[in-house]
Amino acid sequence: MSQNDYVIANQTTPLFRADLNLALQALASTSSGATAPATTYANMLWYDTSANTLYMRSEADDAWIALGTLDQDANTFTPAGLTNLTQIQAEDDTSTVFGQVSGQRLGQAVAANVPAPTPPTTSEVLSATAGAAVGAVGSYALARIDLAPVNFPFNAGSTVAGSSLKPANTNGGSQAASFSGTWRVMGFADDEYNSTETTLCLRIS
Repeated sequence: MSQNDYVIANQTTPLFRADLNLALQALASTSSGATAPATTYANMLWYDTSANTLYMRSEADDAWIALGTLDQDANTFTPAGLTNLTQIQAEDDTSTVFGQVSGQRLGQAVAANVPAPTPPTTSEVLSATAGAAVGAVGSYALARIDLAPVNFPFNAGSTVAGSSLKPANTNGGSQAASFSGTWRVMGFADDEYNSTETTLCLRIS
């Protein structure tokens, strides 16, 4: 803790050095002390050790402006001039100014500044659909349901594991590789005439 008038007088070398060291110590300690410095300058800082408050001198050098309080035990700093709102005040405040927000509920003000979601255009939907990979979630496929007949029929809306589906054509031919994930039957497969049947399926997961 040190304060100084920051004026180095003409004096002998030892006294000059002592006076300069005191001035530098005052700068390093933010002119800390239990009372305000006797000599002040515009925009100088002073740490009030009695109240743990940091002050700044006004531009006119005629008053101290509190910048905030330090909690020396918790090592935290709380800025001065903050408006602490209760939950009710935050939900229903019609007088406090928050930046450019005034005269309305805080929740309404926040909502008013959040743009409404814009639905995708038809072009965007078609472009995203065209970019889907074969077998991706949301894609369709002609598939052969390759299960024992006892598991049939598969009505529209039924779900089936991708491991039981294989890419197929309308004649019942299929590839050896199966799909992944879970699919929804969009057509119908009853296995009345064939051991396997092809239908339209949509991957849902």
